[in-house]
Amino acid sequence: MSLLGLPALASVASTLREAALKLRTAAASITIIAPMNEVGVLSCALLEAALLDASIPYQRRIRDEGMAAKGPTILIGGIALTAPAAIGVDPLCIHLDPLEVDALVASGGDARRGVLSTVALAAALAECIAPDGAMTRLLRPWTLAGNWLSDALEHTYDPVYTVLRDHLAEAGAIRVVALPEIPDVDPSSLPGIDPVAMEAVRDRWPRLDLEGRAQALCHLLKPLLEADLPSTARFEELGWHRIIAVGWEMDLASQLTGFSEAWRVAAANRRRFASEAIDRLLRTGQLT
Repeated sequence: MSLLGLPALASVASTLREAALKLRTAAASITIIAPMNEVGVLSCALLEAALLDASIPYQRRIRDEGMAAKGPTILIGGIALTAPAAIGVDPLCIHLDPLEVDALVASGGDARRGVLSTVALAAALAECIAPDGAMTRLLRPWTLAGNWLSDALEHTYDPVYTVLRDHLAEAGAIRVVALPEIPDVDPSSLPGIDPVAMEAVRDRWPRLDLEGRAQALCHLLKPLLEADLPSTARFEELGWHRIIAVGWEMDLASQLTGFSEAWRVAAANRRRFASEAIDRLLRTGQLT
């Protein structure tokens, strides 16, 4: 099943399918206009991967303020909407804005709402454009990045992130593993972990049964329980649900932590930094 088959994307599925058809038949080169931030970089990379797979000519523009180009445009926004924006015509303009959706239905019948990030929407559109594309598949794990970078997990459980994570795991695009199973972890992604204790748990991990693993990991993470950050929801993801893909030594949270820190440092030269990050993703499928 593709991303568009998920109930969380039901409200935008027809719009994205129409957008993909129009992009594949566009008479002129596509312009991708993305905001100058981490979400813009990742959204742009996912779209570029699909356009390259489909041999559709394009150019990227990463700007602090985005305005549609004169020709066919994919315009990545930042203000959450409750319904997808209509596709513009003459010239073609496809809007990708964060979207409030019913992510899933709880056992009691109540809908759990959340926000689809532009990264997730870009990934879904990319699948429509080039469903079997090699580069599209390579970047598929980054579907989660927008929701991970948002502050939703700092306040409560993010149903959209969970739905996307479980879908990608079932599809074989990612593996969801515990912290000790990651070969290379950015310590800043979960500050306060004792590195010596971490190595001791990692060494013993293959020999432990499920109960032993649970006890070892709980003991390792116990000193962080009294900290204000990360939130309980993010804490669980960082301890028990790390995201890794084929060929990765460093998990998604670690790569995004390092990238966000480098982004802050590169304040004076972000346009170049953004372009280099996109090129690296398209070349290797990784941020670092």
